[in-house]
Amino acid sequence: MLKIESVNFSYGNKCVLENVSLSVDKGEMLVLLGANGAGKSTLMKIVSGFLKANSGSVIFDGNDIAKKSPKELANFRAVLEQECPLAFDYSVLETVKLGGFARKNCANLERDALDALEKVGLGGFAKRKYSELSGGEKRRVQMARSLCQIGGNPENKLLLLDEPSAGLDPMHSHIAMQSARITADKGAVVCAVLHDVNLATAYADKIALLKNGKLLKCGNVDEILDEELLSDAYDSNCALIKNEKFKYPFVHFLGAKA
Repeated sequence: MLKIESVNFSYGNKCVLENVSLSVDKGEMLVLLGANGAGKSTLMKIVSGFLKANSGSVIFDGNDIAKKSPKELANFRAVLEQECPLAFDYSVLETVKLGGFARKNCANLERDALDALEKVGLGGFAKRKYSELSGGEKRRVQMARSLCQIGGNPENKLLLLDEPSAGLDPMHSHIAMQSARITADKGAVVCAVLHDVNLATAYADKIALLKNGKLLKCGNVDEILDEELLSDAYDSNCALIKNEKFKYPFVHFLGAKA
């Protein structure tokens, strides 16, 4: 289980997160939603161990994230950041395998790397140069790297994805989220930051809705799909449009609130 308890964080005098508490069980996917500047990426950095909260705690499977070294963290959690610069002209396969080198056991590393590439729809890209890829392809390679770090047995692992669909077309956005969903179904805890509310409702078990650093609500998809709640979170009028082809209504934003 991932447990975030009373987390507060400020950049200087600017409060970015205020008293945020939530929990995610093994086998679940949590999606963080909210407008720009809501605190989503900062919360993700605290959960990952890249930042330390001013107060509060983040506990995963009995481990206090703030007290673990980067090497220790890399054994049970993988992170896809918003930006993943790479200075060396590695092949795609070499880039994906970088994630696996953090593991205690590097057995089956190449198999896991190739499997991760298949999961993100890049099965034939292993020998391609990373520098020659499009922006969206690079994003998918980095997604594969994080999956490779988790490995073939993701139970009791933590996968953190900051905007995994950024720069991806609709089909590949769904492929990325499907791979994350499969990882959760195999026993991992998965947390993702998204901007697409409808993509979140398609894959999440829980959604945490943030606004100005505060948690408006955390609950299952049905609890978050509320016009008034979403309009408040995004300062935009919204409508829920039902379609018998889909499990959940489509969220349509109608522009800034008057």
